[in-house]
Amino acid sequence: MNAVISPGFRQLSDRAVIVACDAGYLPYASVVAGQLAVEGRGWDVLIGSPEPLELPPALARAGVGHVAARDATLEAALPLDGRRSVATYMDVFLAGALRGRWRRILVLDADILFERGDPGRLMAADMRGRAVGAVRDNRQWRQPGKRVPDFKRLGWPAAPYFNAGVVMVDTEAWAEQDLPARCAAFARTHLAGLGRDQALLNGVLRGDWAEMSPLWNWQFTWASAHLSAMADPCLVHFIGPDKPWLKRSEGIVPLRWRAPYAGLPGAEEGLTRRHWPDRRRLGRALLRQWRAAGPMLDYLNRFSDEYTLLDPR
Repeated sequence: MNAVISPGFRQLSDRAVIVACDAGYLPYASVVAGQLAVEGRGWDVLIGSPEPLELPPALARAGVGHVAARDATLEAALPLDGRRSVATYMDVFLAGALRGRWRRILVLDADILFERGDPGRLMAADMRGRAVGAVRDNRQWRQPGKRVPDFKRLGWPAAPYFNAGVVMVDTEAWAEQDLPARCAAFARTHLAGLGRDQALLNGVLRGDWAEMSPLWNWQFTWASAHLSAMADPCLVHFIGPDKPWLKRSEGIVPLRWRAPYAGLPGAEEGLTRRHWPDRRRLGRALLRQWRAAGPMLDYLNRFSDEYTLLDPR
């Protein structure tokens, strides 16, 4: 495992936020990377991909770097196909490759926006001896004991299961707990027929991770859209097909989260125009949130603040 850092990048911290992508998703990754590159930040900002990419000049001027990383042993074990780009596994590649350079890393998917909060403070939190910190997958927000499809296919009982769109890694603990070898072994024997990095990491850890507040991976869907304003999330993750740069997100994703992508290559027109939701879809969303109000409040109230990590079990 090795990492190639872009020439001229100046490391300022032992903590880094890294937006993972491939060349096709670089324009969208650049949006959140630019948001994170605030003046006086206490963390480094990079874009990570399997191969070196040329970053937009504005990012370089803001001090954003690029890191290319791969793990040949893990790649040889992965069930790759046309849908499974090797870039999907950047969180795992970076976790192994950056030991000794960054003590903590926060790896984000490209379909995320940064709203508020201090990622540096989050990365300084007590991880309770775990190598990985993450946010519970939204399938377990209202039903924490729900048995997810991956574990059903493996014949395993229910266990806490996280969404891999935002993953925090302690790079020393990752190495000390032999996670590179454990990931390769799981990929070789169990990963085919499951998901990608999310299935891999959850399959290896099986609940042995530190639970972060959902405000650090607010998994936005049509059904949760109206709670988002009250939740005031730090990172908004557009899971599913309704990406904010696509026309299909009209009336679902608010204007303020569509506008940052206007004019990007691959973005569709109309991102700066307001669209009202479909009447039937709005009614379904409000009804679903009304039914889930109690369990959602129970879940959100488990966290005293957005910087304290919990034991998910």
